[in-house]
Amino acid sequence: MYGLALVVVLVIMGGLIAYAGDRIGMKVGRRRLSIFGLRPKYTSIIVAVMTGTVIAASTLIVLTLVSQDVRTALFKSREIQEALVAARADLDARRAEAEALARQVEEAALQYSTLKSEFDEVNVELSKAFEERIRAEADLAELEETLRASQQQLHEVEARYKTAQADLAGANVKLKTAQSEIDGLSREKSNLERHIANLNETRDRLQAEVARLERKVVDLTETSVRLMEARQSSMLGQVIFPADQVILGSVIDCSQRAEAVRNQVNGFLLKVNEIAVNRGARSDNPDGDPFVLNFDESNVLAAFQRIDESDGKVILRAVSPVNSWYGEPLWVSLHVLPDQMIYFSGQVIASRTIDGSAGSEKVQEQLLALMQDVNTAAISKGMASDEEGKIGTVMTVSEFAAAIMDIVQVRAKVMVEAVAERDIWRSHKSPPIRLVIRPI
Repeated sequence: MYGLALVVVLVIMGGLIAYAGDRIGMKVGRRRLSIFGLRPKYTSIIVAVMTGTVIAASTLIVLTLVSQDVRTALFKSREIQEALVAARADLDARRAEAEALARQVEEAALQYSTLKSEFDEVNVELSKAFEERIRAEADLAELEETLRASQQQLHEVEARYKTAQADLAGANVKLKTAQSEIDGLSREKSNLERHIANLNETRDRLQAEVARLERKVVDLTETSVRLMEARQSSMLGQVIFPADQVILGSVIDCSQRAEAVRNQVNGFLLKVNEIAVNRGARSDNPDGDPFVLNFDESNVLAAFQRIDESDGKVILRAVSPVNSWYGEPLWVSLHVLPDQMIYFSGQVIASRTIDGSAGSEKVQEQLLALMQDVNTAAISKGMASDEEGKIGTVMTVSEFAAAIMDIVQVRAKVMVEAVAERDIWRSHKSPPIRLVIRPI
C-alpha cells in the first residue's frame, strides 16, 4: 500500500509539473518571450526540456527522501555487490567445512561402534569375573575360619608347652612325666603345623574343584531338563497348559497398514500353534492338519474388531481357557489389551527381605525370586510375554552380580525393592527397573 501511494503521488506530481511546463511554454509562445536572446521557438523548446528535467529530478529526489532502498541502490550498489561476493565466498568456505565435519562425524560414528562392541565384550567378561570373585570369597572365608581355628589350637598347644616347661623347672620329681608330655605336645604341634600347610593346599585345590563342580552342575542341569522334557512328552493324559495360563503375548502395532497388521496377527497365531505343537498338542483332524488350535468364534471376532478399531499399539494374548491335555487340540482365547502405563517412575513393583549374612548362594536365590516376582507382577498388569512366560531381560548379569556383592557386604537383613526406573508401558519389551537396598 505504501509503494502504491508513492507511485500515485509521483504520477500526480509529474502531471502537475508537466501541466505547469506546458502552461509556461504556451505563455512564452504567445508572448513570444526570449531567453538568452534566443528565438521564441527555441525558448519554448528549452522550457519543455527544463520541465522534463524537473520531473525526473523531483522523482529521484522524492524517491531518495522517502525510500531507504532507493538511497541504497543509488549510492551503495557497489558496496552491496562487494559484500555479496564476500558472502558467497564465505558460504563456499563454510560448505567445505561442513563437508569436512560430516566426514569426521562418520569416522567418529564408526569408532564409536567399534568401541561399543569392545565395551560389551569387556562387560560380559567382567560379569563372569564378579561371579567367580563372589564364589572365591565365600570359599576363602570358610578356609580362613578353619585356619583361625587351627591357629587357635596351635596357640593353646604352645601355651601348654610353656606350662609344661615351667612345671619341669619347678618339679624335677616329675621329670619323666613332664618330658613325655613335652614330647607329645611337640608332636601335636608338628602335626598341627603340617595340618595348617595341608589346609592351605586344600584351599587352592578347592578353588579349582569349585569351578569344575560348577561346570558339572550346569551340564547335569541341562541333562536333567532334557530328560524331564523327554519324559513329559512321552506321557499321555498330561496337562500341557493349565486353565487361564498365558501361552504367548505380543505387541501389535495397529497404526500400520491393514495388511501389515494382519501379517502381525497371523505371525502371532502361527507362533502360538508352534508352541502348542512343541508341548504335545495335536489336531483331531485325521488328514494330519498341522494347525492344532481351536477358537471360540465370538471371541476371535471380538478380538479382531478391537484390533481393527485401535489406531495405536495393543497387547494380543493367547490364553488357555481350560486345561489342555497332551495329544488333543489346544483351545485358545484371544485377549486384546490397550497399551497403557502400568507403573509410574519410582513406583515399587516388588520387594523382598534378604539376609546378607546367609551367604552369596542364598542371596542369589532370593534375588532370583524377586526377579520372578517382578515378572509375575508385570504379566498380571498385561505386559507381553514369551513362550516361557518371561517379559524380557529384567536386569543384566553385571547389575545382578553387583547387587549380590552389595547385599553380602552388608552382612545383615536388608529390604530390596525393585523400582521402576521410568514410566513403564505394556508395550515395553523389558521393564526398566533398578534395585534399591534399604537397611532394616
